[in-house]
Amino acid sequence: MKFAVVGTGFGAVHLSWLTECRSASVEVLCYNNDDSRARQLAEKHGVGQISSDPVAVIRSGSVDAVAVIAPPGARSEILTAALDAGLLVVCDKPLSVDAGSAETLLRQAEKAGVAGFVTFQWRLNRALRQLRTMLREGRLGRLVALDLEFHHDFLSGPRTAWPWRHDRRVAGAGALADQGVHLFDTILWLTGTPWSVDACRTDTVFASRQTPHGVVDGETEDVASLRLSGGAGASARIFVSRVSAGYRSIRILVQGEKGTAVLSLDPDDGSGNLRVSVLKQPVEVTEFGPDAMNVYRAILGEDADAADVATFADAVAAQKLVDQALSRVTHPERD
Repeated sequence: MKFAVVGTGFGAVHLSWLTECRSASVEVLCYNNDDSRARQLAEKHGVGQISSDPVAVIRSGSVDAVAVIAPPGARSEILTAALDAGLLVVCDKPLSVDAGSAETLLRQAEKAGVAGFVTFQWRLNRALRQLRTMLREGRLGRLVALDLEFHHDFLSGPRTAWPWRHDRRVAGAGALADQGVHLFDTILWLTGTPWSVDACRTDTVFASRQTPHGVVDGETEDVASLRLSGGAGASARIFVSRVSAGYRSIRILVQGEKGTAVLSLDPDDGSGNLRVSVLKQPVEVTEFGPDAMNVYRAILGEDADAADVATFADAVAAQKLVDQALSRVTHPERD
């Protein structure tokens, strides 16, 4: 399958995933304004062509599929062109800047009869899948509460290489779009039940950011803490931070009536540790090594079934929780 990849930031990870696939080749790498980085990545991954016009590439008929890793606010035109052309579409998360525009893309995909996937890659993580199986089998009993945290440090400090991440019109949200949407998808996928956001508190730690091209205002949140209610009567807390200096971690605690499970994951390599404590049973601790979580191998049937990968419909469900969180935001008091 011949792919075009749109984006040279996190697009580098998608290029790595695709070059590991036996049944895929990347024909074109599309960029916005950094042709130097595009050439470097193309040379590294054996991509024969670069282009600054992804829509023209899509309409040329030279590719069978497109992976869109452009900023959320720049995705709609590209995704619409790909859906109209009947291409297989893979989009980075979140699907769009808000639930309304994400639903429009879902309807377009359904009308075109096109498969649309979103890279919630943590669904493929072996440790997380084991936790999900445990919950579905009822080993912890009735679900009482969940506690999920995602810490990262890629925006610690007042400098940034990604001005668009601080522009609400382009990014849609800050830490809620960078990390929160992953946890929203995770809680929906883990439990198989609906959730709603009761309250959300955010903080923009840096009011302005230094970029290579000048100063930008910090319009999007760097930290968010949320309370949620589940359809089965459970409650949840979610905390995300993209400014946790020197600290990167995903932690998921599940409290059931019969026991507790705590999963710790490394956001960089997917390795993890799952500790399970059930009444009157020995504590179980399972270590998991690095996990590539290559969504393309699943989509192409090389490693797992495509049913394991999130669809546009899944992305809409997670985006609705982002929108709920933004609509319920309160901010800390400032001196």
